[in-house]
Amino acid sequence: MRTTASVNLTLHLLISSSLLLFSLCYAYSDLDVLLKLKSTMIGPKGSGLKDWESSSSPSPHCSFSGVTCDNDSRVVTLNVSFMPLFGTLPPEIGLLNKLVNLTISNVNLTGRLPLEMANLTTLKVFNISGNVFKGNFPGQIILGMTELEVLDTYNNNFTGPLPVEVVSLKNLKHLSFGGNYFTGEIPESYSEIQSLEYIGLNGIGLNGTVPAFLSRLKNLREMYIGYYNTYTGGIPPEFGTLSNLQVLDMGSCNLSGEIPTSLSQLKLLHSLFLQLNHLTGHIPPELSGLTSLKSLDLSYNSLTGEIPESFSALTNITLMHLFKNNLYGSIPAFIGDFPNLEVLQVWGNNFTFELPENLGRNGKLLILDVTTNHLTGLIPRDLCKGGKLKSLILMENFFLGQIPEELGECKSLTKIRVSKNFLNGTIPAGIFNLPLVNMIELEDNLLSGELPQQMSGASLNQLKVANNNISGKIPPAIGNLPNLNILSLQNNRFDGEIPVEIFNLKAISNIDISGNDVSGEIPPSISGCRSLTSVDFSRNSLRGDIPQGISKLRDLSILNLSRNQLTGPIPNDIQSMMSLTTLDLSFNNFIGKIPSGGQFLAFNETSFAGNPNLCLPRHGRCPTSANSAQNSGHGHMPSFGTSKLVITVIAFITFFLLIIVTVYKLRKRRIQKSKAWKLTAFQRLDFKAEDVLESLKDENIIGKGGAGIVYRGSMPDGRDVAIKRLVGRGTGRSDHGFSAEIQTLGRIRHRNIVRLLGYVSNKDTNLLLYEYMPNGSLGELLHGAKGGHLQWETRYRIALEAAKGLCYLHHDCSPLIIHRDVKSNNILLDSDYEAHVADFGLAKFLQDAGASECMSSVAGSYGYIAPEYAYTLKVDEKSDVYSFGVVLLELIAGKKPVGEFGDGVDIVRWVRKTTSELSQPSAAASVLAVVDPRLSGYPLTGVTHLFKIAMMCVEDESSDRPTMREVVHMLANPPQSAPSLITF
Repeated sequence: MRTTASVNLTLHLLISSSLLLFSLCYAYSDLDVLLKLKSTMIGPKGSGLKDWESSSSPSPHCSFSGVTCDNDSRVVTLNVSFMPLFGTLPPEIGLLNKLVNLTISNVNLTGRLPLEMANLTTLKVFNISGNVFKGNFPGQIILGMTELEVLDTYNNNFTGPLPVEVVSLKNLKHLSFGGNYFTGEIPESYSEIQSLEYIGLNGIGLNGTVPAFLSRLKNLREMYIGYYNTYTGGIPPEFGTLSNLQVLDMGSCNLSGEIPTSLSQLKLLHSLFLQLNHLTGHIPPELSGLTSLKSLDLSYNSLTGEIPESFSALTNITLMHLFKNNLYGSIPAFIGDFPNLEVLQVWGNNFTFELPENLGRNGKLLILDVTTNHLTGLIPRDLCKGGKLKSLILMENFFLGQIPEELGECKSLTKIRVSKNFLNGTIPAGIFNLPLVNMIELEDNLLSGELPQQMSGASLNQLKVANNNISGKIPPAIGNLPNLNILSLQNNRFDGEIPVEIFNLKAISNIDISGNDVSGEIPPSISGCRSLTSVDFSRNSLRGDIPQGISKLRDLSILNLSRNQLTGPIPNDIQSMMSLTTLDLSFNNFIGKIPSGGQFLAFNETSFAGNPNLCLPRHGRCPTSANSAQNSGHGHMPSFGTSKLVITVIAFITFFLLIIVTVYKLRKRRIQKSKAWKLTAFQRLDFKAEDVLESLKDENIIGKGGAGIVYRGSMPDGRDVAIKRLVGRGTGRSDHGFSAEIQTLGRIRHRNIVRLLGYVSNKDTNLLLYEYMPNGSLGELLHGAKGGHLQWETRYRIALEAAKGLCYLHHDCSPLIIHRDVKSNNILLDSDYEAHVADFGLAKFLQDAGASECMSSVAGSYGYIAPEYAYTLKVDEKSDVYSFGVVLLELIAGKKPVGEFGDGVDIVRWVRKTTSELSQPSAAASVLAVVDPRLSGYPLTGVTHLFKIAMMCVEDESSDRPTMREVVHMLANPPQSAPSLITF
């Protein structure tokens, strides 16, 4: 130990001497050093530190932003924070040897810390948090910083063991190494830093036993040692001796065992965070001794028993998180007496009986979530007595009675979610006029009465009252909800007509009024509601025709008009609705032929069943209503004479000959049609167009979607190919430059891009030929029954390989190719599970003829579409980057981009919401909150690294997203640290 210290001291002296000699030789002033710093820390497009300019004044640098000088014009404070800067720290920073405060945080600097910083011996504050510095932290640079009080390296990419040199800093009060990639155990020598008041070793990836020796730090006020650390054992009882401790955060660090009663001795403790562990047993009644406690988080453990009665002494409590445990019994009445309670979340337990009647009477309640318990009784009337309640979530319980009228006057509410209870009576009218509420979910109750005729909720985004007994007409006042996105009224007793005002809403995307008794015609104004993506009017009494303008709904993906009394022909224009993936017109009174071609190729016969006067395109004749009468006899049996026998024989022979002639003509026509097909190959192919056509059978279909139908074809030479039959613009009726542009795609050769072998075409149809991928798509595999077998190493490799394919399209093709529909279903896997990007560039062919880059149809698939597309209708390579970020989140979380988080919520919004609700957010904690539970084991640093990249890719501002070249670089260069593995 002494030898190591001696070596470090010698190295320190050498560095200081060299730097001093350098300074004397080149006469660097503080101004020169700052200008050198500016040249190496450059923002986007050269911006950043704009006022750092030399001038004729004696000490211009003392006026630079973030710079403070002493009486001798020497720099004593350098504070450059929260600026979009890039680059590295130059060695010259060591010449600022009068620095007292060096704060360069959250500016995205990279590289390694220069050893010349060892010359900054007067530092008291050393803060480089929120950057991307890498490598081992050079502990030798701090040996001479004897006055150092704050050392903060939070959220960088440092690796290796924790530096032991910090033990020599006898004045150190604040130490934060959290959010990095250090490995190993916490050195026991850290217990010698007796001056420490704050220690942050959270979100790193440490292991070993829980560091009980930290209990020797008697001046410690805040301890953060959780999140992504995987200790063995439980909470050390010795921590109860830290009499000055105010914050103890050991969330998400693999703790086991019971909560020690000794923690009750921490009389100054105001925050206790033990969530996301494996704690068992009862909540110790002794914790009532924590009389200063304000925040208690025991969520996501395996605690059992009841809330201790002694907790009535915790009168300072403001936040209580007990959700996702096995707690039972009643929620004690004294909780309603807590004078400062703001947040109560106990969802996911087995609580019974009623909520405290006095809950909310303190006037401070902000959030109440008791979802998924067995609570009953009435909803307390005073929940919003102070006018501060923001979120009321009571779903999946057994609450009875009416919704309190007082909630209709609670103007602070943003969420009301009380679905799946036994609530009855009329919904308070005021709820629909609350200015801030964005979500009203009242489904699956026994609510009755009518909806109010006046609504003015300016923020309301989701209105869901499905599966109740609500009657009357659908109020036209719904048209006064300007931000409404989802309207769910299904399975009630609504009657009357569909109000036209609904279709004036600019943001509405999902309307479901199925299972009611709505009559009248579908308003033609629906065609002007361009934001619609899903419409379900099924199981009503609608009549009339489908509005002719329905095809103007370019983003519509679901249209269900089944089980009504609709008539008339099916509009031909529907075949041009490329986004339409689900169509159900069954059990109506439609007439005529079902249109053929276009999007109709993606629908099967069940979409049109139950329409007796409707026929499929391949049927020769359609049924008519005028030809149903039959001749009747005149009271006697007709005789069957010889002449009639001759006529019958002749008719039979004629019919037989007619069949022979018909078969002959059909064969001849098929041969002629085959000759009309042309095979264009982009490499040598040992098969013909006829071989491809032979594979276009229903039993060979392996996929359907907005782009068309995909068949698996087995060629005579033994090769399997994927045949995509295009719909939309690429159907062949008019070329629109298709041949020239598809030739460009055919010349693309990259290992991680599905090779386009050629295409077969005639005047009606284009069939694209791709190399066949036996393991299907990433989306099918990840979200299917075998998704659990796709372990982390394979997922990460797929991410890197897919990124390389997209990078090639963006940066190595001239002109660049924008994919436009990046999604997990367009990343195909070969026999070795190597990733290949598919369907690149096809969206351009599938849009309407003559459309510009401001596309008239959706560029992408729902859940993957970049936010700027909603208001610019433009796509560029950064739109692909956003979509790729969604794919990365799929790989991390194992969830589909939409459909698993509630209506209107996609995976990006879910991840942001989940991580924003963490009491101590960090990248590591965020990963643990969303990671796929099917993963049996994964490297800690690797998942966090991929998560950070994913969140960069899905930034709302496209300019903030990396390029695909940068993504490949980051993926190919993960943090080099020992693979600390989480296993289940």
